[in-house]
Amino acid sequence: MPNANEETSALSQVQDRAVSELLRVAPVADDLARRFQEAGFSLALVGGSVRDALLGRLGNDLDFTTDARPQDVLKIVRPWA
Repeated sequence: MPNANEETSALSQVQDRAVSELLRVAPVADDLARRFQEAGFSLALVGGSVRDALLGRLGNDLDFTTDARPQDVLKIVRPWA
């Protein structure tokens, strides 16, 4: 069974991988999140994207959730996409 120091080290490595992966997509994700925020909505990275970031293998297929209605999402992303 791992001791507390080994668990802390393993957690730190996972966090470092996740931060590294998220920084790679930050310019796009931040711009998109800003657009949603300016329209009065939230946007969050979820699902497999979060898991993949923790595993250090975040790809270009990002999963988001928002409180915006579908028609609002289209208004926000059409000029951006």
